[in-house]
Amino acid sequence: MSKKRKRTSVASSPSHNLSAYHPDLCASDLPASLLAEYTSLLAHCLVHPSTFPPKLLKYWRHRHSLFSLYSAGCLLDEQSWYSVTPESVAFRTARRCASDGVVVDLFAGAGGNAIQFAMTCARVIAVEVDEVKLRLAKWNARVYGVEDRITFVHGDSIELLERLNEWRAGEQKDGEIWKGITASDMAAVQAVFLSPPWGGVDYAQPAPTYSLASILPLDGTSLFTQVHTAFATTNIAYYLPRNTALSELSRLAASLTPPQSAVKVEYNYVNYGSKLSSLTAYYGALAADWDDDTDDWRS
Repeated sequence: MSKKRKRTSVASSPSHNLSAYHPDLCASDLPASLLAEYTSLLAHCLVHPSTFPPKLLKYWRHRHSLFSLYSAGCLLDEQSWYSVTPESVAFRTARRCASDGVVVDLFAGAGGNAIQFAMTCARVIAVEVDEVKLRLAKWNARVYGVEDRITFVHGDSIELLERLNEWRAGEQKDGEIWKGITASDMAAVQAVFLSPPWGGVDYAQPAPTYSLASILPLDGTSLFTQVHTAFATTNIAYYLPRNTALSELSRLAASLTPPQSAVKVEYNYVNYGSKLSSLTAYYGALAADWDDDTDDWRS
């Protein structure tokens, strides 16, 4: 019986030539603090193909479709390789959510969406419960030069929703609400983006459709409802598996206050349009004010 090959951290493997995978990053030019952060993050990341589990190697081959600036030093841990939104899809969503206000990314992960939102919105609030992933998001945003337009918040997004609903029901309407997020931040929110965990790299169900009930850590319908009430907005973009039941997405629109009949669903293709990867459902003004004929905001 053959022995299983033990995967090692790229940071502990001196034979690995990192310059071959981040050729546009000159580590010697980094300030000492950033070099220390880069080195620290490497211990959590998959960078060299020999460290990848076989089922994740396909993501390595498409690394520049995940981050076009990957060679400049973008970093991803194992989970982020299969959960980060491809850059072309994140760019499209950011364009649909463009505003002069704040967009909230409730499940920021390694920052793929937050980075693109920072290019189309005045400011982004990126919430992530995993501290390492939040550090990755901040690092990757630095690579793209948009770090200063993103407020990174380490915390549980479900806890944030609960706190916001308490705040709206209470009497104190000024000052800090939760982990540095303030009432003035809430007043500036124009849209909320949801990309919750789908269930891992093997999320696909035997059934032809994916149910919102499979979403973690809170079922997808309850999550949507809590976001709607917590942020007092109908402007929600929901990033979901490609086989999500459309009937469930329609019911979400009807559950809004006031009820809406419109939900616009875009199917997201990658690999030069050859592969359907996901869908994004848009609600509120993100659906009603978008002109499908011109593929732009209504004037």
